Amino acid sequence: MIADRVLALDDSDWQHLLEHYKTRMAGDETDRSWERAVIAYFLLNGLRMKNVLKKGKQRHHRPPEIPVLRLVKA
Repeated sequence: MIADRVLALDDSDWQHLLEHYKTRMAGDETDRSWERAVIAYFLLNGLRMKNVLKKGKQRHHRPPEIPVLRLVKA
């Protein structure tokens, strides 16, 4: 359920939230809201890593491009 909610975010939303929670984690307090910020940050960072891995797999599984052949010398 949590993963579905994170996956429903669009790129600009989760990137903005990632920076927001990173800033909150950097604070000096270690109360309950800080704990939530740490957990939220790492969930969103996981989404970022998933996108990097997915992009790499898609690049790896692409069919090779067929070079365009042209007559050089007749």
